[in-house]
Order: sequence, then structure tokens, then C-alpha cells
Amino acid sequence: MMQTVTEARSQNSSDMPHVLESRDRYRPCHVVLSDTGERMPAIQFDGNYYSFFRSVAEKQRALELGYKLQSRGHSAVVTKTPKGFVVWVFEATAILAKPRANVTKSAKPDTPYRILTSPSDYQPCQIMVPDLDKRLSAVQYNSKLYSLFKTVDTLQQASQIIKRLSYRGDETIILQTKDGFSLFILEPEAVRAD
Repeated sequence: MMQTVTEARSQNSSDMPHVLESRDRYRPCHVVLSDTGERMPAIQFDGNYYSFFRSVAEKQRALELGYKLQSRGHSAVVTKTPKGFVVWVFEATAILAKPRANVTKSAKPDTPYRILTSPSDYQPCQIMVPDLDKRLSAVQYNSKLYSLFKTVDTLQQASQIIKRLSYRGDETIILQTKDGFSLFILEPEAVRAD
């Protein structure tokens, strides 16, 4: 039986992300991730740095994402913005970035990624994951299930997001469609729901 985020919160509040609805509880900044040298938008909260993960319109969706991250061992916080909510992920080894004018680009090569261009390479489907009580749009590729993360307009945007997701250990694929580039994340515990 699946739990809702509210049910999970009542059972184990330590797995739920902090929700920072007042901007005076945190400080916006940029950090450099020590492992990759990548500069990221971030916040400083309670003496720690949290890098940008995702922006969503609804508080419930932000809590679901934060809970999912925390259930996978990542500490998360959620902030309220005029357009919705932002999910941030704890970065234990990040350092505060210098102003943009002093930052040099990393010499590291881009993260490799797989782009699927033919609909015969994958099978669209719906999936269920243990920590959410709704179906997710997904694809099946090489006997693995991947949930839709985001669709962007350009390959450059897609590769930047893939780099961040790969750094966190997520396995990803990109589908090139008439609407742009759709990014999908491996869901190892998912089951098909269609």
C-alpha cells in the first residue's frame, strides 16, 4: 500500500524537508561544488549550503521531491518563492563562490549522455514509484524504467541538467522529440502502471 507524503510525514518527520517560507531564514548565494568545480545557484541555511535542485509550482510536489531525495540519503530544504517552491539539496563539500567575474571555467570535459532519437528505441509508459501515490510519465529503455524529469528547448540546456543529475548519481537518458529534449531519470524501484 502506498503512502501519501502527509502520512509519511506523520510517521517519520525527520525524512521530510524543512520548508522555509520566510526569506530571512536563508541567504541566496552561489557555490562551487568541490568534486566537479561546477558553479551552482544555492542558499545558505543553518550554516550549510544547499544547491538548486528543482523549481515547482505546488508545495505538495516540492515536499514529494524533498521526501524522495531524503529517502535516498540526500538532505533537502524547500523555499517559497513568488512563483511557487524551490527544492534545494545539501552540499557537504561546497564552497561559497566568488563573484562571477572572478570565476574561470573548469577544464573538465562535459558529462557524456545518451540521446534517443527514434521512437523505436524506447517504449512510452506510466509507472508507479514507492514514495509517490500517483502515476508518472515514463519510458522503458533496455528493460529499465525512467521517469520524465523535464523537457527543455536546447541540447545545451539538457546537457547542463544531465551534468548536475549525473553528479548526484542519477542515471539519465535524453529523448529528442518535436517539442525539444526530454530528460528522464532511472527509477530502479518503479513498476509499470499501464
